[in-house]
Amino acid sequence: MAKQKMTAAELIALYLEKRGVKHIYGVPGAAILPFYDAIKELTKIESFVVRHEQTGAFMADGYSRATGKVGVCAATSGPGGTNFLTGLYSAWMDSIPMIAITGQQKNSLIGTMQFQEAPIVEMAKPVTKASYRLTDGSKAAQFIQEAWVTATTGRKGPVLLDLPVDQQKVVVEVDLDALIASTPVDNLPQATDADIEKTFELLKDAKRPVLLSGGGVNIANATAELKALAEELQIPVVTSGMGMDTFPNDHPLFAGRMGTMLDTPFGNKTIVEADLVINLAGRFADRSTGNVEVFTQNGKKVIHVNLDNKEIGKVVPTTLGIVSDVKTFMVKLTEAHKALRATVAATAEAGTKIDLTEDRKKWARKTDYTTFPIRQERALRELREFLDRDAFVSHDCGISQIWSCQLFETYEPRTYLLTGGAGTMGWGLGAAMAAKLAFPERQSVNILGDGSLGMSLQDIATAAKHDIPVIIFCMNNSLLGLIRQQQNWFYDERQISTDLIYKNELCDNEDRGIDFVKTAEGMGVRGELVTHYDDIKPALQRAVDSGKPYLIEVVVDPDPKKACEFSNNGALSGFKYSNQINFSK
Repeated sequence: MAKQKMTAAELIALYLEKRGVKHIYGVPGAAILPFYDAIKELTKIESFVVRHEQTGAFMADGYSRATGKVGVCAATSGPGGTNFLTGLYSAWMDSIPMIAITGQQKNSLIGTMQFQEAPIVEMAKPVTKASYRLTDGSKAAQFIQEAWVTATTGRKGPVLLDLPVDQQKVVVEVDLDALIASTPVDNLPQATDADIEKTFELLKDAKRPVLLSGGGVNIANATAELKALAEELQIPVVTSGMGMDTFPNDHPLFAGRMGTMLDTPFGNKTIVEADLVINLAGRFADRSTGNVEVFTQNGKKVIHVNLDNKEIGKVVPTTLGIVSDVKTFMVKLTEAHKALRATVAATAEAGTKIDLTEDRKKWARKTDYTTFPIRQERALRELREFLDRDAFVSHDCGISQIWSCQLFETYEPRTYLLTGGAGTMGWGLGAAMAAKLAFPERQSVNILGDGSLGMSLQDIATAAKHDIPVIIFCMNNSLLGLIRQQQNWFYDERQISTDLIYKNELCDNEDRGIDFVKTAEGMGVRGELVTHYDDIKPALQRAVDSGKPYLIEVVVDPDPKKACEFSNNGALSGFKYSNQINFSK
C-alpha cells in the first residue's frame, strides 16, 4: 500500500491488525479512547472488556502461552496502567511475548500530578523487557515497530507502550506494508559444530543421561524436535514445571517432572540418579532444583542449553554451556547422531528401546481415594479422565497448582498454563478464557482453589458477558491451603490468616463461607456444588453440554495431615519427602 495519512492511534491499531492480532483485552478510559476508537472504526480486532484490568493482562498472557502469538491488552492511564503491573510481571518472569498499551496524560502535563497520571513507564521497567512512552506522535511508526520486534525476538518478553492522549491524535503519513516488510530478521544464536561434538563426547561416557525440558521448549515451538531427539537418542525425558506440556506424558521415554514441589517421584528419582543432565531451555529455577548439591555430587555432569547466556551457570554449575536457540540445537544434535550412527552408553546395544511406562506406574502417587470429604488427588483424577487430550488447563498459584503439577498428565504442547516464576493467584481464569477464545473447539478449564477464586471472582462476569464457555473447577477447602500446610510443618502449627471459613447465614453455609455457586449464578453463570467424587464427571459433562461458562465447586478435604507432598529439606531426594510419606516402600 502507498503512504496514507492517519493518526498515531490509528497507525498502532492498524499495525497490530496487520501483525495478526485478533483480540484485545482490557478496560477503556478517557486517556486511551483514541486508540480504542481506532480499533472499532478501522480494524476487525475484537475487544473484550474485563471487570479488572489485571484480568486483561492475564488474558493477553494466557493467549500468548496457548497460541505462541502476541497477546495484547489495553487500559487507561493511572490506575488502569498500574493494575497491569502484576500481569506484566507474570509474563516477564516466564519470557512471554505480549504488549500492554496504556493511555497517559498530555505530554505537557506529565510530571505535574494531574488526574490519573502515573509514571507507568518507570514503574513497569523492572518487570518488562522494555517500557516506552510515545513522546512524539510523529514517530509512532518507529515506536510500534520497535516495540513489536522487542517483544518477539531474542529472549521474548512483555513490552509496555504508554500513549499520551495528545500524541495519539498526531497525524502521520506511513506505508504500513513497507514498515512491516522492513522488520529485521531474528538472528538467534546457534549451536556450533564444536558444541555438538562436545555434547557427543559427554553422551558417549554417560551411563544414565537424561534430557531435562524447560519452558523455553514451548516458547521456541520446539516440542516436535524434542520428541525426535529423545527417540533418536533413546534416553529419558524429565520436565520442569514450566516444561511439563513439552513432551507427551504417556510417551515410553517420559520419566516425569522434577522439583521440590512440582514433581513426580520417578521424575526426581531419574534426575537424582542421572550422571548427565542436558537442560534444554530451562532456568534451573528454585522450585525445580531446590538444593543444587544434587547436581554437583557423584560426578554428575550438566549441559545447559539456553538462548540467554546470563542463565547458564547462574544457579547450577555447568560442565558445558551452550548459548543457542534450543530448536536449532536439538535439530543439529539429532541429525548429527543419525549421520554419525553414534551411540550413547545408555543405549549402546543396537535397537535398544526404552519404555518407562511401568516405572512411572510403580512410582506414581495414589489417586484412587474413596474417603470423604473428596481428596484433591481423586478430584484431579476424575477431571483428567474426563477431559480431551488437547484440553487447556490453567492454574493459579497455591496448593491446587502443586497437586495438579504432581498428578496431572499432559499430552499436547501449550495446554498446561501456569505462571511459573510469578506464581500469581487470580491468573488462571483470564488465561482459560483467552485460550478458549483462541481455540473455541477445545475444552478450557481453570483449576484453582477457593483462595485464588476470591481474587478473580469478578471476572466470572466477563465469561458471562462474552459467552466464553470455560469451566471453573474450584477445589474448595476454605483455606489458603499451601500456606496453612507450611505453617503446620515449619512453624509448629502456629496458624494465622489462612482460615477462610465463616458462617454465611444468607446461604445457610457454615462450612465454606462464600457460596461460589450462588455468586456465579448472580453473574449469569451456571454452577453446581459437588461433594461426592462419583458426581464430578457428570457435572463436567453437564458443563460441556451447556456450551456456556460453568462453575463446579468441589468440596475437598481440608485436613492438613493429608496435605500435598514436597521436599522438607529443599533437596530433590527423589522419593523421600515429608516424615509422613515414604515412597521407598
